[in-house]
Amino acid sequence: MSLKKNHHFIFDFIAIAAVLGCFYLFYLGHHPLFTPDEGRYSEVAREMVASGDFITPRVNGVAFLDKPILYYWLQAAAIQLFGISEWALRLFPALLGIIGCLVTYSCGRYLFDRRTGLLSALILATTPLYFGAAHYANLDLEVAVFISSTLLFFICGVQSEGKARSFFLIAAYICSAFAVLTKGLIGLAFPAMIAGAWMFLLGRLSLLKKIHLVIGILLFAVIVLPWYILVQRANPAFLHYFFVTQQVTRFLSAAEFNNKTQFWFYAPIVLAGFFPWTIFFIQTLISHIKHCWKGRQTRAVELYLLLWVGIVFIFFSIPHSKIIGYILPIFPALALLTGNYLSDNWRITNKAGILFGTILFVLLAAALTTCLLALPYNPQINLSFLPASYLLVIAGIILFSALAAVCLLRQRTLLPLFITCFICSSACLMVVSFGATHLNQNTAKPLVTELQKILKPEDEVVNYFKFYQDTPLYLERRITLVADWDSPTVPLKDNWVRELWYSMAFQDTHEWLINENTFWQRWHGGKRVFAFVNDNYLKQFKMHTKKYFMVGKYNDIVLFSNQAIALFPSPQPSPATTNNNFPNS
Repeated sequence: MSLKKNHHFIFDFIAIAAVLGCFYLFYLGHHPLFTPDEGRYSEVAREMVASGDFITPRVNGVAFLDKPILYYWLQAAAIQLFGISEWALRLFPALLGIIGCLVTYSCGRYLFDRRTGLLSALILATTPLYFGAAHYANLDLEVAVFISSTLLFFICGVQSEGKARSFFLIAAYICSAFAVLTKGLIGLAFPAMIAGAWMFLLGRLSLLKKIHLVIGILLFAVIVLPWYILVQRANPAFLHYFFVTQQVTRFLSAAEFNNKTQFWFYAPIVLAGFFPWTIFFIQTLISHIKHCWKGRQTRAVELYLLLWVGIVFIFFSIPHSKIIGYILPIFPALALLTGNYLSDNWRITNKAGILFGTILFVLLAAALTTCLLALPYNPQINLSFLPASYLLVIAGIILFSALAAVCLLRQRTLLPLFITCFICSSACLMVVSFGATHLNQNTAKPLVTELQKILKPEDEVVNYFKFYQDTPLYLERRITLVADWDSPTVPLKDNWVRELWYSMAFQDTHEWLINENTFWQRWHGGKRVFAFVNDNYLKQFKMHTKKYFMVGKYNDIVLFSNQAIALFPSPQPSPATTNNNFPNS
């Protein structure tokens, strides 16, 4: 890079980091953790810090060996630095989301041009699925960033010579190792499949001699193997459970897993999750496919990105079990393809594809506005928990953006239209972030907050047939879980019971993973017990006893005690809770 270009790069890099830092950290910790994922994975990190065991992940004292360790280490570091708070627990997902955008900018600039890099980074940052994942404390965004960084650094490496090639390739191997330490085999499988297919189609298999493969394998092994060896020593059945049960079996759907959907499931997810940039989705794919068809050797980078999107999309579409966040690794590639298409047509505003995209944006905005305004009046959808003002604000933003887009049809460049889409998406995402607290209806935090005021160390806290996975996190202690652990149907249902049931073999859990008979023996004993009971299990609960005292209620969660208690010390308890010290019959 020339001195002037290097100056621009540093300026762009710092500016993107600063803007996205404010954008992504805004209201990061103002709402409770969503369950089960945020509660579960954050509790693993809390237990690591509390126990000092950073090798075996645990949930509520039970070995949780479904996923590798790196994400938990990051969460544990955040807890050590900032304590247990929603802001701290979502910090690293947000930071890695920003890093993903910076890598997209840097590699987009290197592979194409400055404008492509800038557009791609801003497109990626404002796609709803990517933004949402960066504000959600689970593993999907992190592994997507590591996989996409691996793929981008690889293509930059093979397009370079000398020290630049070595730098990019070493960075690719490190990121691949981090991906494997975050989610497992896909961190290696995707780069190998995509890079292998690309080299084969271009007849460049000779590149295998130039990608520092031996050094890369050694570096990969040094990063990955120590934890896998240590966790296998601590838990002798780990390797079979992790690789066979959780990796291969889940992909082949050879066992029963949740979220069974059709092959086409990810098509609407990508279209909605990439909005508003989906208005250029078809034009972008057609343009790049046409160019690669005419000359794939001269369009090697575009071919690589198309293979990236296609292989990952097909791979995750094959299993019957599908999770929305799994498709995230294709978003950086889509952002780069879209950014490059817009950059190539930056001053061709009368092109059919650009006009079609603008009209499509207006039509989609009108449809979304209508749907948002009509939602509160749909008797089949219960939105009583969400203030109507949020829907009105989002509808207003979208409608205003559509009107602005109409006025910008005759501009000389795409900048006004791009800014309109960028502001529309950013503003809507900010409103959703601000209102996220209303979307979280399953958290037990309001009841836990009140319980902490009266809870004593010797008291027992129980979740009755439904595990609220943020309870041990907010209480900062292990709780007792009631379930039918001996039921023959446990292996057939993909839920929290099976997750913990699989892991019961790794330690003795009979003291806190108990059946209903043991629970009632303790309930009628001399020890004070608090039980979180879901509305669905209230009838079952009340059939077994007349000795219960209602401590509080939040949404469909009821907190009971087996002993009468003094009123909460708080003079103004949460409006979502109630207190009743009279026995029920």
